[in-house]
Amino acid sequence: MRKRVGPEEAILFTKLSVALTCSWPVSISSAKHRLRLFNALWCAAFLSSTALLFPLVAAVYEYRKDPIILGKTVSLASAVAQVSIKMLICRSQQKQFQILLHDMEKFCKNATTEERIVLQRYVDKYKYPHCVYVLWCFLTAAFVISGPLYLPQTFPTHAIYPFPVEQQPLKGFVFLHQSLVGFQVSSGMAIDIQVALLLRYAAARFEILGIQLREAKTDEEVNACVERHDEILSYMRRIHRSISFLVLSTVATTSVAVIFGSLNLIANQPLLLKALYAIVVFSASLELFMYAWPTDQLMGMSNKIADDAYDMSWHENDVKIQMKILNIIQRAQKMESVHISGILPTLSLTYYAQYLYKSVSYFTALRIMVESAPD
Repeated sequence: MRKRVGPEEAILFTKLSVALTCSWPVSISSAKHRLRLFNALWCAAFLSSTALLFPLVAAVYEYRKDPIILGKTVSLASAVAQVSIKMLICRSQQKQFQILLHDMEKFCKNATTEERIVLQRYVDKYKYPHCVYVLWCFLTAAFVISGPLYLPQTFPTHAIYPFPVEQQPLKGFVFLHQSLVGFQVSSGMAIDIQVALLLRYAAARFEILGIQLREAKTDEEVNACVERHDEILSYMRRIHRSISFLVLSTVATTSVAVIFGSLNLIANQPLLLKALYAIVVFSASLELFMYAWPTDQLMGMSNKIADDAYDMSWHENDVKIQMKILNIIQRAQKMESVHISGILPTLSLTYYAQYLYKSVSYFTALRIMVESAPD
């Protein structure tokens, strides 16, 4: 009989999918030699991505008068810039992610039967979308890397280096490095799954709390629910601090990739090239969805706590307990969301729909500019 995928397996899958970016920090209790090894791997991964980013920026300047190559290069440069920025943000928030991920792993390990039922339901519901997304990211990278097989170019990108790269073995090394960075970009896109995992875990904690609130009968049980609500809200504040700028960097870089990548869809290009950049554009537009979907669900679950608290037999308790229940209801009226005041609106499926609409509008304006430009 096939073993059922549980929360621990879902965590392991996510950890492996982001391995090339070192965005999943080592455990808080890890030995010093493991921490030093992790730091060395992170430095190597970051240097690898930036070593391709600068040649791509040089290519953007070199091909600024060629709209087709410019569109391709800007799309790929934005993807490489995104993984570099995400690695820096994850590095700066390493302590926060250590606490968040340790709490999640500890809770899953020590979950009661009732809690594990809820966690397992979340795993069963979202394991396929998460797996398909990660697989799609790496297949997209493989498709881009194999570009020289069906396109008249030597390397997967049009990057320009300050030294000749036509001779072996340097030619082979450059190709392997660009291929590695391609898979790093895929791993960087999988950071979205790491964030989604935290958001879904928080949503599951809210759902578990709602069940416990409805079943609470004694003052001790109500007090325990109040403490758990405080813990989850504190956890959400940590998540917000950790991922807000990850979301902002994703919005900025995917917008550039979608707009400039779409130029290749309207140009007179081979069908295979159009198919390649259709995949790139679709992958870029899918990234923000992997943030918006769990965030939208989390907002609903955090707000539902107010209904669960109101459905308790609160009128049968003393005044102190009634005040605690009222406090839960009042705090739950403010939905937990991901945003940056004055910069990034509240992330939700509604915002994602607006993002797609604006991207299409910008692309249309850019297309008109390209078509009206003199040859």
